[in-house]
Amino acid sequence: MKLASKIFCLAAAVMLAGLALSAQKPADLVGTWTGPGTLVGQDAANELTLVLEMKEGKLAGTMSDQYGTINKFPISDIVIDKGVLSFSSPVAGPGGQQTTIKYKMTIAGDTIKELGMTGAWEAAKKK
Repeated sequence: MKLASKIFCLAAAVMLAGLALSAQKPADLVGTWTGPGTLVGQDAANELTLVLEMKEGKLAGTMSDQYGTINKFPISDIVIDKGVLSFSSPVAGPGGQQTTIKYKMTIAGDTIKELGMTGAWEAAKKK
């Protein structure tokens, strides 16, 4: 019986340590994140840049790309939950019409990886 209690306590401690490591603070994300993004139907990758900063105690930022379709637009709806960063970014569509792309990215140290877009984006934090 004592062995089962020790195993249970050890498993609980490992699980709590894992949760603590996966929890990201907004301040940890402050910086410039860049990496190639591809959408289904595109031949070439688009170099995306996400700049995150703290403004009035909250995470804020801008998004840009190499083609100017995303031209330092401010991002919105920023949420960090269980190692996932979510936000929305306006994009200039065909004919100059503006639309919004919603991003959902996993956070792993100095790398973020897109989860739900039609395509892929993985960015690394510039040092």
